[in-house]
Amino acid sequence: MFFLLVIVGILNHVAIIYHLYWSVYEFDSLVHFLGGATLSAFFLWFYFFSGFFSPQKRNFTKFLLISILGAMLVAISWEIYELLLGEAVIQKSEYPYDTIMDLIMDFLGVIAICFYGYLREKKLEGKKASDFTETKSDIQV
Repeated sequence: MFFLLVIVGILNHVAIIYHLYWSVYEFDSLVHFLGGATLSAFFLWFYFFSGFFSPQKRNFTKFLLISILGAMLVAISWEIYELLLGEAVIQKSEYPYDTIMDLIMDFLGVIAICFYGYLREKKLEGKKASDFTETKSDIQV
């Protein structure tokens, strides 16, 4: 999660210096994808691993729900913030397309990290279970 945050920060800094958001449209999509992934990783960590919550069930539905709700709340809030700040103007013809593409790319980043996080969790659960069975068999001998 921290690595993603650093990458997004560096890319955003470079984009602002060289005006890449306005000159290279795909760059904006890349940063939104990575931003959605970073948000998803944060909310998954916060809910499942930070210790603030005690989730008993760690199924894919919970991973998906936490990822989507958390990250999309921030992504939509950011789009509203851009409107209030004057960075985005609704009257511009490309505004709806740009905003929808931003949210889609955020969503794709969320889904990618959600799958990654869930598969990693399952792998760790399997490893813990195999460690337990090995220890149990050692005790029986």
